[in-house]
Amino acid sequence: MKASFKPLGLAAAVAAATAGYTGAANATVAANQLGDLALVPYYTVQNGFVTGVHIINTSEATQVVKLRMRRASDSMDALDFNLIMSPKDEWTGWIDISDSGEIAFNTGDNTCTAPQLTNGRFVMPDDMSDTTLVDFRTGAEEGYIEVIGMGQPDSESAPIAVAAKHGSDGVPADCNAVASNFYRATSFATATGVITATPTENGVQSPILTHQCKADAVTGLAPENCSGAASVVPNNYVDSENALKVSYFIRDTAGGLEMGSNAVHIEDFSASTADAMITNQQTQLAGSFDPMGYLFPDLDGGSPFVDTAGNTNVTTVNRGLFDTVIRPDLGALEIVNDWSTNPANNVRTDWVVTFPGQYTMLNIFSYIAALPDVTVTTDGTGTCTFANTCDLRDIPVDVSLTVYDREEQSFTPAEGGLVVSPSISATPEGFILPNEVNVIEWASVGVTPEPVLGSDYAVTNTVQLADAVAGWAELDVKADPTKGGAQSVFEYMIDPNLPGAALGPVAVTSVEQVPMIGFTAWERSFPSNPDANYGRIIDHSFVVSS
Repeated sequence: MKASFKPLGLAAAVAAATAGYTGAANATVAANQLGDLALVPYYTVQNGFVTGVHIINTSEATQVVKLRMRRASDSMDALDFNLIMSPKDEWTGWIDISDSGEIAFNTGDNTCTAPQLTNGRFVMPDDMSDTTLVDFRTGAEEGYIEVIGMGQPDSESAPIAVAAKHGSDGVPADCNAVASNFYRATSFATATGVITATPTENGVQSPILTHQCKADAVTGLAPENCSGAASVVPNNYVDSENALKVSYFIRDTAGGLEMGSNAVHIEDFSASTADAMITNQQTQLAGSFDPMGYLFPDLDGGSPFVDTAGNTNVTTVNRGLFDTVIRPDLGALEIVNDWSTNPANNVRTDWVVTFPGQYTMLNIFSYIAALPDVTVTTDGTGTCTFANTCDLRDIPVDVSLTVYDREEQSFTPAEGGLVVSPSISATPEGFILPNEVNVIEWASVGVTPEPVLGSDYAVTNTVQLADAVAGWAELDVKADPTKGGAQSVFEYMIDPNLPGAALGPVAVTSVEQVPMIGFTAWERSFPSNPDANYGRIIDHSFVVSS
């Protein structure tokens, strides 16, 4: 096999020359670690860990940013909120879990958010006594994170940019005014569903237009919400620049371990250089579906709103990006990385393997309706209660693992023979990785595995090489064979001028290469002196053709 490899930071020019790499001529994995989309492959609050995230706006423009936590099992939206970052701003936060089981994103930062912070915490919804909510909290102790540039105002003199700007005291001018842009405009919810040119309330009117509450004449500050055209001022948006720098860390303070890395950055994620992807942060996933609600943008693009009536402030939005950007740029056949399981030196490794965006390949309405007990049957009418007609994901993927040692094996070759180094192990029986986020815990024969992360989504691989304690491995990935190569993205086309919401599966361009990101979490511990413990994250490299 002649394999082509790519690390996630590979320059676009090099990627373009990689033999057999689908879409390489338009590769958008950012060589300079800046983009309008960033993916953090893993977060965890298990076993005393907290996960931290740093986001930097490197541009001279205000950036509206979607930050979303997706749970590991099926990447449902467990928590999301918007950051409105003024030029050169940096936002930092961390995810933890309380003694009562409350998962929250915490920050001491002053950057404006929508919704606005309560006591410095965004708490993951988990009160299922509210029947308008769907339980995405269960199993969300682990997952991955999306950071999506939704857009930027067309001028730094725009009201939202002025209100979000930090003053000399480090505090933005008016976060109430900023947050008022992210309500659902009343005019969108009229009986006809037509968005009028003149809003009757502040909030999102189209993916490129919001209305913001005016400042009070006495206080100089805007109310959080307001009504009437005379009370609002407009903001127009354009596509985000490749301005975001995102990094993360995973820390166990009690155990004396911290490790971190850059996120995976995609540049020019948006399919249009002219249009933004602004959505409201108000509508819940219940009742009628809001195509400009907080579920969007996602890894397939912006709002699925399509306006056939030709209203003045509405544009066709950016969808279809999972197949045209994510699959070609992150698609791979095989993962390559180090492994170690050395009890003598208290060294161990876990592999994190994440398949981002698989939720775009679900009929999301049917899937959510079937939770928590998703089945694999149909009701005879073609409606999913859950079957392949509404689950066309790559996962669960089939995996085969080939493990290599670092050194020659201890055996006597035949006379005149040569010793092979590195030596290959017996390939273990194939297994599957069933989730959007998976952890592989490494162990050696006769050694009880001591995981680094203690994941609930873990499988264990026991190395079969005699006396082997370290080396490297190749993990081959094949999409779920039960789909028969029928992997598809469910595209939404929703027109408020027409009743109902139309959606259907659109076949992906290639089913051979599954989008993958992840890393090896590597730990060296000293039981007698935990303060000396240390760890590191080693990003996977990927084979993208053969």
